[in-house]
Amino acid sequence: MRTTLKSIRFLCLVVGLGFATVAPAHAQPRTETPEEYRARKAAEKSLRDEIRNLLAEYARHEAGASGFEGMWRLSGTRTVARAGAASQETGFTGDIVVRPQPDGTFVIDGKAYLEGRNTGMFAAQGKLADGALVGTYKATIAGEGDLTLRRAQGGLILSMRGTISGNEVTADGEGLPQLTLDRQQLEAKLFELEHKLQTSRYPRPEPVRYRTPTRKTEVRFTPTVEWDPHGVEQQVIDLIDGAQRSIDMAVFEFSLMRVAHALVRAQERGVAVRMVYDNREDHQPAILHLREREVPLRDDGRSGYMHNKFILVDERIVWTGSTNLAPGGIYIADNNAVTFTSPELAAEFKKEFEEMFVDGLFGPRSPQNTTLDWITVDRGVKVQVRFAPEDSAMARVMEAVRGAQRSIRFIAFAYTSKPLCDAMIERIQAGVKVEGIFESRHAGWADTKIGPLHAAGAKVRFDMNPNALHHKVIIVDDRYVLTGSFNFSEGADRSNDENLIVIDNRQIAQAFVREFNGLMSTTDPSDPRIATSGMGGGGPSGEGMIERLDDSFTETE
Repeated sequence: MRTTLKSIRFLCLVVGLGFATVAPAHAQPRTETPEEYRARKAAEKSLRDEIRNLLAEYARHEAGASGFEGMWRLSGTRTVARAGAASQETGFTGDIVVRPQPDGTFVIDGKAYLEGRNTGMFAAQGKLADGALVGTYKATIAGEGDLTLRRAQGGLILSMRGTISGNEVTADGEGLPQLTLDRQQLEAKLFELEHKLQTSRYPRPEPVRYRTPTRKTEVRFTPTVEWDPHGVEQQVIDLIDGAQRSIDMAVFEFSLMRVAHALVRAQERGVAVRMVYDNREDHQPAILHLREREVPLRDDGRSGYMHNKFILVDERIVWTGSTNLAPGGIYIADNNAVTFTSPELAAEFKKEFEEMFVDGLFGPRSPQNTTLDWITVDRGVKVQVRFAPEDSAMARVMEAVRGAQRSIRFIAFAYTSKPLCDAMIERIQAGVKVEGIFESRHAGWADTKIGPLHAAGAKVRFDMNPNALHHKVIIVDDRYVLTGSFNFSEGADRSNDENLIVIDNRQIAQAFVREFNGLMSTTDPSDPRIATSGMGGGGPSGEGMIERLDDSFTETE
């Protein structure tokens, strides 16, 4: 397995100044037969079940573990006492998986065999009491009763008391660990399985990674695989773990528990941690965990979106882009994350953070106090930042597009701006090559701009991610890159709280071009929706509609 993992990681990682290898492109995906579809979905379900069980096992290694978590193999004796007849005693074997829940309870799933015969499944819900895990169970063959698990040396002791068809049933036995993997081995196995699942769901070229020679600027793309030691989640955790003085975060979605644990660790070692988040995240266990640990938090408390995604570390490192800190943002959606080491740039983001966290100023109430000039953040790398709505971010996008001389490429989750569309059409008419990729689930929006751009001669496509293409990227003349949280919509420009960064550097632009080409290689040029979407038909408006990828994500069936 070590050799396999090494080869997988090589595809995800850039060595030195180069780019990761891009898998061979294919013109369009082959249509599956019904039999192939069913086989693929069955294989995906098997992978998800195995991952789910390994996560229960992994919980045994986390802080605060009870010792009951994980996968256990059972053996023991079951006795059925029937009225007017001798008790019947049989041996049983089986398996249980004990899964901790966010509310402190446990779910227990089991399978039992009597003398080699499968007698069905049972499920229990339990909680800790006096050192034991106690709860009630229900079995698939009409049984129900009470279940108790106690810890023993190297294993568990099981006791079940219930009834089947009016007869009293008892079962007593032992549980021993099914696996002998340590924490590192479990993480490697989870990474291997998650990589298989992701490749099955979404067979796209591996996202590239780029870092400048000075290492002051880094570009990452998602989806990266969960448990990848070089993935974007681990990158964020490493930034947090490396903080010495302060961490300020503005997040639209926040539901990564490992990141929440890292923030708590940082606060416990004396780092000043603060977070601003969109008020719709109040229910997230990661937010609740931070609140319980008294990490300073502030939500925006309004109907408009606090749609930023940025992290400031020690007032010198800026992490930003389109990536939400949620499973949907990192493991599912196509996104980007850009990191700069620049105290000057960090100072501009700090102004925006202070407006929100300290002054409670969001959206249209935000003051215009950003430096609009270019900031040199690295050798040959210059950046401008605009915060919406106060800094006229859409006007800056329009300026960049109208200045294009040779090419415009874009990757857009939400593109409903008519002025921006008109500007791109003007450049097409001036001989500029325009290419773009749209989020396919927005094909029904009445004001999506794929149809008008297609009619004007742009090479535009819908994406093939079964969940979400979430970039907000424009690449101009293979030199300038515009990215951030800023969708190409009126809502982003007028009511949300957003950020837009403009990067001037050809190597970084080339990294984004490679991402664009990788995504374009999977698209279907014959999709009939390309010509019709947004061409005056019915459908809802896309303005103000920002999909919450983490809450809305479900496996495609």
